[in-house]
Amino acid sequence: MSLGLLFAPSLPLGAKETLSVAWSHWPPFSQIEADGELGGLDVALTRQILRGADLEPAFRNLPWARALHLMARQQLDVAMGALKTPERARFARFSAPYRRASFVLLSHKPAPGSTDRWQGITHLADLCQQTGLRLGKLRGTRPLPLSDACPSLRQASEYNSDDRLIALLLARRLDGVIIEWQYARHRLAQLGAEGFTSCQVLLHQQPVSLMLARETVSEEELARIDAAIAALPPLDTAFAPPECRFDGSQPREESTQG
Repeated sequence: MSLGLLFAPSLPLGAKETLSVAWSHWPPFSQIEADGELGGLDVALTRQILRGADLEPAFRNLPWARALHLMARQQLDVAMGALKTPERARFARFSAPYRRASFVLLSHKPAPGSTDRWQGITHLADLCQQTGLRLGKLRGTRPLPLSDACPSLRQASEYNSDDRLIALLLARRLDGVIIEWQYARHRLAQLGAEGFTSCQVLLHQQPVSLMLARETVSEEELARIDAAIAALPPLDTAFAPPECRFDGSQPREESTQG
């Protein structure tokens, strides 16, 4: 889907109810573009979805933890790219999924003359029994479906940001990182390091939704939002998951990361 095609013409603002929508810097999903305007895939999709439901978004720059806090207090209407959990369902409604996030295990390519740590790993079972791999993941993420039965993934060290994970991978201080693919792809392209990494495992594909404050967004508005999501055209193939050595995403259950 071309981002330029996502922006549907809006009715006069006075004809629509305005909903506050949290965003934070998370390219390519939400970011300030070169022209100074807020853009990105989630921002563009959310604009089209809400305007298709006869609603108007008012974006607020908020860290994710702050957005969750405000939504729990019914002081924020919408959060983008959300995963449905029992805890969140106590204070929020969830739209139908509007895209899927792909989580992968990326490795660095070996330095010239050095041993490839991944060469002898020919099956997922081999990976799970590795004890010498230095793996990292984002702090606070919930276990991936595969990791419960995969000690090497379960024991990955935690770091405070995806940028830190990528920096350690590029410095070869980590052998692999568990990360959201589109963000990693975007960041590696910015750094001119696309050819430095390999995708070892497609860990899972997670549907994400709009999370809506239960007391400020009605069931009727949710129904209109879901209808607008159903009318979206397919996403561009650029947002498809990568080709990896192993596919660990099927047939296991979806994870609850995010």
